[in-house]
Amino acid sequence: MFDFFKKKNKIQTSQLIEPKKDPFPDYEEVKNLTIIDLRDEEDIKYYGKYLNSIHIPFDEYFASKLMMLDKSKKYGIMDLKGIDAILDEAERIAKEIGLDAKKLKGGFFYISEVLNYKPIKEEE
Repeated sequence: MFDFFKKKNKIQTSQLIEPKKDPFPDYEEVKNLTIIDLRDEEDIKYYGKYLNSIHIPFDEYFASKLMMLDKSKKYGIMDLKGIDAILDEAERIAKEIGLDAKKLKGGFFYISEVLNYKPIKEEE
């Protein structure tokens, strides 16, 4: 009935399953990326922005604005709440253009509240 006890089989390292990487970014990752900020102008004024971010709204000019970015840098794409449909499309466009880009799951709220990576607000 319990043959595996009798056989004394050892688990091979090739049989071990690697844990999946958390899909949410960590603090060091966010700190070392240039963030493409998809939020609208009102959200940026209200909540602030990150020093390592570039505001590029997700509109009809999004792809043409991405073409002007430095292709040697690594980018993270962020919106306000981390909406996958928008981030997936923005990431797809960025990669088609040739950028090393990834979506930042959780968005601005996750990065600022969970990772405690604080934005700055411009003085009015």
